[in-house]
Amino acid sequence: MEEFESRTGLALLSGLTEALGALPCLEDAPGRRMFAEVLAQQLGVGIDLRGTKPREDVVSLVRAALSVPGGERVLVSVVKVFEGTAAADEMDRLIDPVAGPADPAPHWYGPLSPRDVATARALLDEVVDELPWRGLRDGLAGETGLDLPVGLSPAQLLSHVLEWNTQPDGLPPAVLLMEHAAASVRSPDRRGALAAWAEDWASRAGLLRELEHRRTARADARGDDPSIPRCLLLLVEPTRDGTGDVLVRPWINTVPGRWNPLPAEPVMTTLDGLGPAVELALRQMARLSPLSQEPSTGFASPPPYIEFVLPYDLLNHDVAGLALRTGDGGPLPLGVRYGVHLRSLERMRTDDVRVRHQWRERWRALQTHGVSVYEWQETDARRQDEWQAGLAIEPRHTAAVLDAPGSPPSMGALKAAIAEGIGVALWDRRGHFPPERREVVTAVFAAVPAPAQIPVAIHRLRRQAELRRDGPLLMGRSIAFFWDDPTRLVDIHETDTDFDMDTIDSEESGA
Repeated sequence: MEEFESRTGLALLSGLTEALGALPCLEDAPGRRMFAEVLAQQLGVGIDLRGTKPREDVVSLVRAALSVPGGERVLVSVVKVFEGTAAADEMDRLIDPVAGPADPAPHWYGPLSPRDVATARALLDEVVDELPWRGLRDGLAGETGLDLPVGLSPAQLLSHVLEWNTQPDGLPPAVLLMEHAAASVRSPDRRGALAAWAEDWASRAGLLRELEHRRTARADARGDDPSIPRCLLLLVEPTRDGTGDVLVRPWINTVPGRWNPLPAEPVMTTLDGLGPAVELALRQMARLSPLSQEPSTGFASPPPYIEFVLPYDLLNHDVAGLALRTGDGGPLPLGVRYGVHLRSLERMRTDDVRVRHQWRERWRALQTHGVSVYEWQETDARRQDEWQAGLAIEPRHTAAVLDAPGSPPSMGALKAAIAEGIGVALWDRRGHFPPERREVVTAVFAAVPAPAQIPVAIHRLRRQAELRRDGPLLMGRSIAFFWDDPTRLVDIHETDTDFDMDTIDSEESGA
């Protein structure tokens, strides 16, 4: 290649070859092939290695990088992925005195301040190992209509788009680049930091509404499901080792319309400490959703969901009544602020194909035909088998209203309903569910325009129960609501607890 003919090019080739050849990740042929695969993907070029002579392979890697403008910086970024920051910094020091600064700061940043650009670059550098460089370029080019070069690292792409004019709605391409980067990383903290940068800039520029319109347009283009809300899902499982401890494993779904929950740090606590554990997870969820709004009581906008995946023996535990304190105000029940649902640990964990099939079919019937209630009460205990047979024979029964699962017959009825695929169930936690209270539930079901609005209706019932301390709606304080959607699962088959588990700090939790 012609650029290698110069003394500077030869010096750079030689220096990078020596530094790269000393890296442990390139000692064997499989390691070199893996490195070449990642480098080729980020450069957008093909790289062929013979795999017989290590130095020859290393020369091929360096030549491939130097064949692309700015490719030496891409090479440094890939080294950072494989060997860490120290090795990447060492290579960076080789590049700067020989090749000069490959990514100089532009003299004009348009609507972005030098501080904006510096913080954006720092954030992109932190997530470079998670970003699909070609996908980032293609997504930004598709949204903005700009003809963007291929093979640039995220930081180089940022420098490039700083020279372009703002879009018709006033948003600079650099801000949209950070949005696409946020959508591309899987780490919740990194995603939140990138999204917060864009929101902070848009807020200062008076363009928050335009930013939200862009996000909505992207969601529509993806075909997002409006019934999927922001959600905190908490698996609560007793250790059953005689200590009374429970393991709480959270997942956080921060983006409405898409089910892509990311696991958060597990916590070992007790049932009495469950409230503080929920508060810790909620604080993390709030950090990842800076633009989130307060939950609505209307049907149009579902509140954030908090879903507890519980074993059978905890399904009647009052999780909706857990006290939640905000700031210096007094504690309020969790169900007042959030849509609180129960889900079955045993069913989500099962590998029985028949159970999963019946679950999906019953849920599909709910979406197609609406709510058809199948009732059970203690007087049905004498015909338990007949009751379950009726549920199995009639697939259009899509919801169950039961007495609380506090006795063996009641628990048996709930287990039967779950086994037969029922995804919606309600009961009064206090025990017997008399007819006058069941009529309230029937009215709630009749009022919803679509099954997806049932959680919102139950949330409203709980809020009204806190406002009106008498009358039939008071039952909202003791209602247990089972809403187990088979289309929104998490991988809970992992039971290995060989990780660094946090225990709730009494000072942080206020316990």
